Parts: sequence; C-alpha cells; structure tokens
Amino acid sequence: MGLSSTIPDADILRQIADRSLAVFFLYDLWAEGFGYVNPAFEEVWGREEAELNEQLPWLLATVHPDDLPLLKTGYQKLITDSFRQLLEFRIRTENDREKWIHLTAYAILQNGQRHSIAGFAEDITHHKENELIANRYSVQKNGILEMLAHDLNGPLGVAQKLAGRMEQRAREKGLADIGEDAALINRTLGHGIHLIHDLLEKEFLDSSQTALKFQRIELIAQITAMLEGCFERMDQDNHKHIELESASPEVFVEADQTKFMQAITNLVSNAVKFTPPGGRVRIGVQQPPGNLLIRVTDNGIGIPKDLQPLLFERFTKARRPGLRGEVTTGLGLSIVKRIVELHKGRIWVESEENKGAAFFIRIPQQQA
Repeated sequence: MGLSSTIPDADILRQIADRSLAVFFLYDLWAEGFGYVNPAFEEVWGREEAELNEQLPWLLATVHPDDLPLLKTGYQKLITDSFRQLLEFRIRTENDREKWIHLTAYAILQNGQRHSIAGFAEDITHHKENELIANRYSVQKNGILEMLAHDLNGPLGVAQKLAGRMEQRAREKGLADIGEDAALINRTLGHGIHLIHDLLEKEFLDSSQTALKFQRIELIAQITAMLEGCFERMDQDNHKHIELESASPEVFVEADQTKFMQAITNLVSNAVKFTPPGGRVRIGVQQPPGNLLIRVTDNGIGIPKDLQPLLFERFTKARRPGLRGEVTTGLGLSIVKRIVELHKGRIWVESEENKGAAFFIRIPQQQA
C-alpha cells in the first residue's frame, strides 16, 4: 500500500525531506557522492549543498578529530553488515563554532546489494548544552551531599559521643539534671545524624531506580569536574591528597553519565572516609584492549578479610562509620555494583588491613 492513492511515494518523501529542519541526505556508494541533500544542510553546516561533491574532503575535515574514528567505524559497519547506525559527534563550522550532531543512517539495498546510505543529521547542540548544565547541577548536588556526609556528620558524631560520655559521668556522680540535659543533647544529635543517613539513603535509592541513558562521554573531564565540585575543599581541609592518573588526556566511553559518575563518586567518597589526614587517594583510568578499567586506591585503614565478601550486599553488615564518624548507608556499594553490572561490567576489591584498599571497575569499551 502506498502512502497516498494520488501522490507518488517519492514525491511525498521528497517534500518532507525538503521541509525538514534536520539534514536529510542520500549518499551513493557506487558513485561515491551525494545524490541528494536537503536545504537544512546549509543551515547546520554553513555551506551550500552544491559544494558537497565538489569538496567532499572538506566535509570530513569539519568533524572533530576525536570523533572521526567513531564516524569511520559507523561507515564501515554500514557498508558491510549493519543496516542502521546511531551516532553523536561534533563538527566545527566555518565561523569556528562547535556543534553536536546526532546522525541516524541506514544502508539502502538495490538488488540485494548495498547501494546507498541515507539518513538524518540533527543539530543537538542546544540539547547538549542543557545536558551540560543539568550535569553541572548534579555535581553540585553531589557536593552538597558529600558536605553533609563529611563536614556535618563528622562533628555531629563527635559531639554525640561527648554528650554520651557527659551523661554517663553525670549519672555516676549523681548529677541527675546534668545527666538529663546530656541525654537530651545525645538524642537530638542522634536524630540529626539519622536525618543525614535517611537523606543519603533516599538519594541512592531514587537514583538507582531510574532507567539508564547511554551516551558517549569523555570520562577524564567528568572525573575532573567531580573532584573539583565534590572533593576539592575536603582535600584542603583534611589534608588528604586526591589525584587522577590517566595515560590519555581524553577517554571516551558509552555510559549513563549520571549513574556511572555516581558510582565513581561513591568509591572516591569511601576512600576519603577511611583515609586519615595526610593520606592519599588515587583514581586511575586505563584502557586495556576492549575494556575500560577504573581503579580507586587509598592508603587508609583497609578492609578486614572477613568483611570483603559482604561489601557489595544490600544493607550489608560490613558497613562501618568513617574515621570522622561519617554516615554509611549500607546501600552505596550494592548500588555501585548494580550500576556497573548494568554497564555489563564487574567490580571487585583488593585490600589488607592498615594497608589501604583498591576498588576496580571494568566495563567493556566499544569504539566510542
């Protein structure tokens, strides 16, 4: 059945393509040139469509060098064994403006052979900018939560212990009034600590239950922003050294940015909790063949052998307060494990008591 009983399908599709705000194209594999590009091309790329076949290398030159391998891999798949490719990449226009492009490309067959590649290229720069703002606020939110867990919960825990000691001594000396006041202080501080505990627990649970949204992210920039947003002041105040190590200045990976960064943030936060002042926390990023390996190591108090098999269990008995009394939900590492598994990866720990701990995340890394 045709699209219309009176208008040929080709005419309908041509009119839709001509009026589309997205770039519609048809690339002839046999002729090695574009058979059709709609007027939106000039709006997105800033060049006339007539120039395309005359200066085809120019089109590839607009693609960001870091994204060119991704585009070439997608092209090779379309001319060999794939019938659809969804890609996001950056281009730079003549006025030196960077744009994000979402490409949906299809292999078109003729007599059973791959004849053309057709598809849409949409300018998603505005969407990416909004996403960047949202992620920036997410980092700030994580920073506030870390401040609650470290800067607020620690002093409250110390004050609660002192109030408990005052209560005990007052009762031993028969000072009932002082004992009651100390008990009230103890209960009030405990209530505040539990509020922090409940807030962190709800955040972990809520964020873990939303659907994953995979996208291509540059991991080194994300970790750097996380460290600056969440841990920079903590590093200065507590005299703990937090370092990022990577052989490559940029590492791209297909992941859910919010959740994957939450997993890394949780591991770094735990490392900070159990590392004394003057200690060192390192985040290492490596790319063994076909994989991405992230390790978070510290030279803190370590983890007893008998607790290590229980670490990734939900509401685990292995949970311990940090060195400054920081709250531990018992949910964090179980959710980190869940996030890693949703990325088809694996997490494990290596540790000896009083010799620090090392957590490893390994996920498969496609051509990203």
